[in-house]
Amino acid sequence: MLLYIHGFESSPQSAKIIELQRFVATKQLSLTVIAEQQPATMAAQRAAIDKVLSEQPISAVMGSSLGGFWSHYAVSRLHALGRTHARAVLINPAVQPYQWMPTELQQRQHPYTGEHYHLGPADSLVLQQAEQQFLPSVELLVLLQSGDETLDYRLAAKYYQQQRMIIEQGGDHSFQGFVRYLPAALEFLHVL
Repeated sequence: MLLYIHGFESSPQSAKIIELQRFVATKQLSLTVIAEQQPATMAAQRAAIDKVLSEQPISAVMGSSLGGFWSHYAVSRLHALGRTHARAVLINPAVQPYQWMPTELQQRQHPYTGEHYHLGPADSLVLQQAEQQFLPSVELLVLLQSGDETLDYRLAAKYYQQQRMIIEQGGDHSFQGFVRYLPAALEFLHVL
């Protein structure tokens, strides 16, 4: 079972999730993909991830942007739960996202769900606590495109320099041509 965690203020209708689901269906893989709408606040998102990990037999994780950060957290939690075979694929992942959380409470509206919520220092703290649970023993595949207009790919390249990594020149934050990497990514995750 594969858990896909979408990015900040995104949805399960993101292009990468749709491409993944289409690939699984086309290849008739016996793989269940869980890609739920993630809550808006960081505490709620961490709680939702913890709940899925405790209730479902997740064996692999994939995520993009802030979902990449949470995928690193999720696979670390899986290892802590004894599922040490679990791996994760991070696509243009956010690195130390607590650094760009607002320092004062900020009211926001989720563009997909319409939910009104607040983002602020408490969210930054949750992200810091989640990062403290990252385990160095987890195996990750990090996919980066240098043309990412939202996140500086060099931060992820440095942060994850000990992990398997593919850096493509050009592209953008959505990771153009993601479907090209699905066979290798799913093989890396031991679900293909």
